[in-house]
Amino acid sequence: MEDRDDLSTYPKGWIETQLGNIVNPSDKKVEPSTLQEVPYVGLEHIEKNTGRLLDFGNSSEVTSTKSKFYTGDLLYGKLRPYLNKVHCVNFEGVCSTDILVFSKQPYISNEFLSFRFLCKDFVSYASQNVNGVQHPRVNLQSLSEFPIYLPPLNEQRRIVAKIEALKARSQRVKEALEDIPQLLDQFRQSVLAAAFRGDLTADWREQNSNVEPAEVLLERIRAERRRRWEEGELEKMRASGKTPKDDKWKDKYEELSPIKQGNFSYLPNGWYWIRLKELASYIPRSLQSGPFGSNLLHSEFQSTGILAIGIDNVLHGTFSLGRENRISPEKYKELEKYTARPLDVLITVMSTVGRCCVVPPDIETAIITKHVYRISPDQEIINSYFLMNALRGSVEVIRQVKEQIRGQTRPGINGQILRNLVIPVPPRREQEEILNRIRVQSDTINQINKIIDDLGLTK
Repeated sequence: MEDRDDLSTYPKGWIETQLGNIVNPSDKKVEPSTLQEVPYVGLEHIEKNTGRLLDFGNSSEVTSTKSKFYTGDLLYGKLRPYLNKVHCVNFEGVCSTDILVFSKQPYISNEFLSFRFLCKDFVSYASQNVNGVQHPRVNLQSLSEFPIYLPPLNEQRRIVAKIEALKARSQRVKEALEDIPQLLDQFRQSVLAAAFRGDLTADWREQNSNVEPAEVLLERIRAERRRRWEEGELEKMRASGKTPKDDKWKDKYEELSPIKQGNFSYLPNGWYWIRLKELASYIPRSLQSGPFGSNLLHSEFQSTGILAIGIDNVLHGTFSLGRENRISPEKYKELEKYTARPLDVLITVMSTVGRCCVVPPDIETAIITKHVYRISPDQEIINSYFLMNALRGSVEVIRQVKEQIRGQTRPGINGQILRNLVIPVPPRREQEEILNRIRVQSDTINQINKIIDDLGLTK
């Protein structure tokens, strides 16, 4: 029922009276030992603020004197009335003496009265009129003086029926709202799947057909990497006083075997399946897992110093400081090769396999720890955020990871599996467009989630 501050006027047929003039608590008490087993209701069985009975016990489980109630009686918790515990029972039993029993009457609907008791003004009135400090119980004399406006019995029943209908509708809405976060998560995953099939930017490709295909960019980068390798090898030989007689030394260069594009799902024109290890930067240790075993002990973590990134920091698409494990500067120098660089992509490879994030630009100095793998993408060929989203959103990539997870109690993947993952790569400009469109959809999803959270409409 709606609370009203001013009820000085009320509908025709209603009367103004006091609660004690229409109902009074029953004084019927019983000893549970003298009864056959019947339901027992304690305060703990009644949900606060809703009028719902959560559960009930058995009279055989209690010993002291209890109050007797019958079908249709109204139960009202007099202890700590601010908890607002009210319920109309549809069975016979006994209840705690801290519960007032208002017997069923022919001239009033106890369901109507229960809704009136649940109103804020009644709860406030009862809470202000109590005896006792540690165990405040409602003052019965004051409670009986509570002013109440009473409609005819038939109208009471119509009001109850209307409230019940509105409650049922409200419950259906609440249940629907509780499904929204899961639906939004499914929609987010659908957006990512569409992005890495090429569906999300199909219209963009029609208007930008002159961009450099990923395959052409890859070949140019492969040629550049080979050139760098040859220059480096020549410098080594010259430094040692050697001069190559022919080009056979060039055969030592490890040329990756081409990927059979037809072995993977169809990609739009300009896209190309590329191994993860070819997407990593040319710098040393661009793909690396964190230190294991005696290299870094849990006892070496401290509250200050250099951040040590673990699986707790790598969430689904988000980097979180969360639990800040840190190491001393001296320990960092020992483990410096495990440094996590800004814009590195991190992926968990043990237990919760496949969570990904990007190291934020403001994380100046940190290392990765065990169960976290670091990928330093070659920004010329792939954007860090695009790679991170591909690892967590491409259906084909997720399938590759799931099929190669090993272990029951501690599932995981190793570096070899990770290096050979095949990633769908579009032209560099299209990557930026895809990220923009993912961001727009993600912002909308986050806004809806925030509205749901702010309204407190979900569990």
